[in-house]
Amino acid sequence: MSVRWAKLLTRLTDLESAARDGFQTVQLNANDFVDLDENGFDKLRSTFGSTGLSAEVCSVPLPPEVRVTEKGFNIYAWTEHVKKGIRMASALGCRELVWSEGRARVLPWEGDISGLKEQLLQFLWILCDICGQYGIRLLIEPLGPRRTNFLNSMEETSDFIRMVNKDNLAALISLRELAEIKLDDAGIQRFSHLIAHVHLENPQLTEGPRVGPLPEDGYDYRPFLRALRGVNYAGIITLPSDSTAASLAYFQKLWNEL
Repeated sequence: MSVRWAKLLTRLTDLESAARDGFQTVQLNANDFVDLDENGFDKLRSTFGSTGLSAEVCSVPLPPEVRVTEKGFNIYAWTEHVKKGIRMASALGCRELVWSEGRARVLPWEGDISGLKEQLLQFLWILCDICGQYGIRLLIEPLGPRRTNFLNSMEETSDFIRMVNKDNLAALISLRELAEIKLDDAGIQRFSHLIAHVHLENPQLTEGPRVGPLPEDGYDYRPFLRALRGVNYAGIITLPSDSTAASLAYFQKLWNEL
C-alpha cells in the first residue's frame, strides 16, 4: 500500500523548490491562478511542465469572502466563475477539488435555514457536475465549530454527501481538525469509504509560526498515520507549506515503518 505526498503551496513561486525537495505533486489555492490572464497562465503551465509536477489537488475557486449559505448568493454568476477555475485547474493536472473554507458555509443563527442548506446542496450538485466533466472529484472537509457551524462532523458530512447524491463527491480530513470534529480511530474506520484525501498538520500549531521546522516540531504523528494504515488508505497526503525535503523523508520513513 502506497500513498502520494503533496506539498501545500501558498505561493506559486515555491513550485520549483517543491520539485527539488522530491514531492510527487502539489496542492494549490485556485484563487492564486483563476484571475491570471492568458499569458500569465501559460507561464504557470510552462513552469509546471519544467518541474514535472502537477497540481493534483486544488481548492474550490471561490474568493474567501463569498458565502454560499447567505441570502442573495448568486448561484448562476458564481457557477460561471467556478467553471473557469475548474477548467484552469484541470489544465494543471487537478484530480481533486477540496472545499475547506468554513466561512463559506456558515448558517445564520436565527430564522429558517432550510432554504440556505438547500442552496448549498444545489451549488455542490452543480459543482460536482462541472468537476465530473473533467474527471475531478469534489471533496468536503468537516470542520470544527470554531471555523463554521455546519458540517461539523463526519456523520453530518456523510449525510449531506448522501443528499447531494453524486458519485464524484467524497470527504477529506485534516489531523488539525480531528479533535474538533470528534473523529477517533473508530470513526476513521467507519467512514474510510468516504475519506479520499488527507491534510497532515500539527494540531498544536494551527495559529502562527511553527516552533520548529518539521520534523522537529515535537508532535507524534504515528497514531494518526497508523489509523490511516489500518484502513488501507492509499490516496494523497498533503504536508504543510513549510515542509522541506527533510519533512518529506521523515514522513515517508514513519509511514513505511508502521
